[in-house]
Amino acid sequence: MDDFAKHADELQRHIDRLENDINWQGTPFQQRTEVVVNQAKHELAKVKSTSYSFTVQLLDPEHVFRSMAFTTFVSTWIVRFVDPRKKHPNPLIE
Repeated sequence: MDDFAKHADELQRHIDRLENDINWQGTPFQQRTEVVVNQAKHELAKVKSTSYSFTVQLLDPEHVFRSMAFTTFVSTWIVRFVDPRKKHPNPLIE
């Protein structure tokens, strides 16, 4: 979560720096700079939406519980799949 926040801050500073610097306007670099600004805004939107979705998932105990239950189920199924006797978890596989 901290990495998402840092990345979002860096992108926002980059966008602000490019938009506040008017030296590139009216130059041959204007079109390229506008493309970079738009790409950075799109990336910032993706980072923020991912961060928000992670936050919602982590704050919902039911979602966390169901995710862990699913992961446990899949792990048991995989171990049972490779168990030659196909009887995991009783008895435990060795």
